[in-house]
Amino acid sequence: MQAKTTVARFLQFGVFLLLLGGCASQPKPPALTAEQKQANVESFDIVYSKIKERHFDPAKVGPAWDAEHARLRPKVETATTMGEARSASKELIDSLHQSHFGIIPGDVYSDLSPDDSARPESGSGDWSGDPGFQVRAIDGKAVVTRVRPGSPAAKAGVIPGWTLLKVDSRDVTKVLAKMDASFAGKQDKGMLESAALRSIVGGGESKPMEAVFLDGNDKQVAVTLDRIGPAGTPVTFGNLPTLYLEIEDKKLPEMIGYFYFSIWFDPPKLMPALQKALESCDDCRGFILDLRGNIGGIGALAMGFGGWFVDKPNQRLGTMTTRDSSFNFVLNPRSKPFMGPLAILVDEMSASTSEIFAGGMQDIGRARVFGTHTPGAALPSTVEKLPNGDRLQYAFANYVSAKGTTLEATGVVPDEPIALSRELLLAEGDPVLNAAIRWIQSQSGARAGK
Repeated sequence: MQAKTTVARFLQFGVFLLLLGGCASQPKPPALTAEQKQANVESFDIVYSKIKERHFDPAKVGPAWDAEHARLRPKVETATTMGEARSASKELIDSLHQSHFGIIPGDVYSDLSPDDSARPESGSGDWSGDPGFQVRAIDGKAVVTRVRPGSPAAKAGVIPGWTLLKVDSRDVTKVLAKMDASFAGKQDKGMLESAALRSIVGGGESKPMEAVFLDGNDKQVAVTLDRIGPAGTPVTFGNLPTLYLEIEDKKLPEMIGYFYFSIWFDPPKLMPALQKALESCDDCRGFILDLRGNIGGIGALAMGFGGWFVDKPNQRLGTMTTRDSSFNFVLNPRSKPFMGPLAILVDEMSASTSEIFAGGMQDIGRARVFGTHTPGAALPSTVEKLPNGDRLQYAFANYVSAKGTTLEATGVVPDEPIALSRELLLAEGDPVLNAAIRWIQSQSGARAGK
């Protein structure tokens, strides 16, 4: 069983908001040809029919869904631009009020797929370059939460807690204010804002970023940061754009294991990496799995991971239900699982498979979860190409955790919630990781192995 991720939605919103910031200077879109108009109508009808055929809850795609299709179809027929045609499909999809349903514009998809022959030259639409830091929306500000060691940002002295004020003359605070109003009341507001911020920071690998930060002394610091290639190895999966798997495995002080990975893809690389990390951690006092920023991936990998941390058979993370079948996420213990204290770190970007794993391990009492409330975007989905070149992402199943909790629109509530602030990040660097370390240290006598 494979369940694709919320990544399409992440890319769609992030790139949309990146382009929104400069829309005033964008040229007028070209008029549609007769062939393009026909392809848009066919694509709209496929969006309607695919979701109607595959939605796990027939009641959601009944008479009201049919009526929305009939109401919006004339808008597609009379649309004069791709944007107008897409807006009708988006309006139809939004009437479901569920995650993992969305449209990835064809031109955006090409920009985000390095192996696509239609990809623009670096610096002219390609934003795969990365200066090496992550920002999150905290109290209306874009605050740095992670800096990758050895990256251009790290070499320039950027640290967690700094506030990003401008990127290439764009006022980031004003962009955040617009997003805050647009996404008010949404459970996944944090994920959408973080996705947009990631897109703003990204850019062509050959195009340096002119950034202005507010440092720990409340002084403005202007720096020029190179954008380098994405960290990790490229991964292709179905109709999704090329993604990158980044893995970090290390030992923390006092024999605590730490394992971070950026996305639930590439099992031949990811699973052996986890196995190696655990086999070298036989004497560790505890183990930390960092799922922050991990927007999901192949659902079945959650079972493979879980088997390394349980010693009893037939435990379940939860159940996935389609229109006519169900699938239990059953854990099969490894021959020598790690049974010491297990901490899982999450944030507002820990979605889909990350929520399935964290929520399931929390439910069976095998892990303690630290961080911020996850987005509640846990529906298994797939991505298909449409006649007009766009991609449709749609959910085909529902997911309920081991304790009967529907993670969609609910998310995982951490056992130890950490309210991030600029001051806390400046003082501790990584307060979520520090809280997990303190908890493991408090578990006196706990050891790994059997």
